Order: sequence, then structure tokens, then C-alpha cells
Amino acid sequence: MNFPNDIDGDVMRSLEENGFNFENETEVEFNIDFKHWPLNDNDKAAIVNLYPNCEFVDPNEMDIENGDLLGYVQIYLTSKIEHEFIVNTQKTLTSKVEQYGGWCDSWGVSLG
Repeated sequence: MNFPNDIDGDVMRSLEENGFNFENETEVEFNIDFKHWPLNDNDKAAIVNLYPNCEFVDPNEMDIENGDLLGYVQIYLTSKIEHEFIVNTQKTLTSKVEQYGGWCDSWGVSLG
């Protein structure tokens, strides 16, 4: 396959090298990062209102030891992995959470 020359295309090339089947729908995990953590109760409620099945992930002990004190929110969507879907979803997620200090520029799939 031919993927765009950007970070999302790089991930797709890596998936292809690992035998990922792009013809099947799969669960895609999008991570929403924030400028501050933890989120206040109002921001959490607003995020849950937007994405009821989201998960709030606090930094673990190793993250904290390494100075990473920021958690993130995970959102799961099911789709075929296509560049346009990935890019548009990240833009949409960012536009919905930027008022809470959030943005989305990372995603992944399980190869297991």
C-alpha cells in the first residue's frame, strides 16, 4: 500500500510491516492529551458527555518517576484503518476537547 509521508502514514507503514490486515474493521484507540492533569470535575463531566465510553488514564508510578505527571483520555472507535479516517478523527477530537486544554495526535491498534 502507499501511505502519505507523515506520522500517521509512518504508523500505517509499521502496521503493514507487521502483517496488519487493512481490509478488516478494528478497534482504534485515540489518546487525548491535556495541558493540565488531573482534569477538574466539570471538565471530566464534559468529556464524559461527549464520549460516554471514554477512559481516564492517570500516570503510573514509572511515568511519575520519569517526571510525566499528565494523564490522558482514551477513546475507542471501530473502523477500517484509512489515513483520512485517522486524520479527520484526530482533528474532530481536538476541536471538541481543546476548550478543556486537550488535543489528539496519537492513536493505535492492538496487533494481538
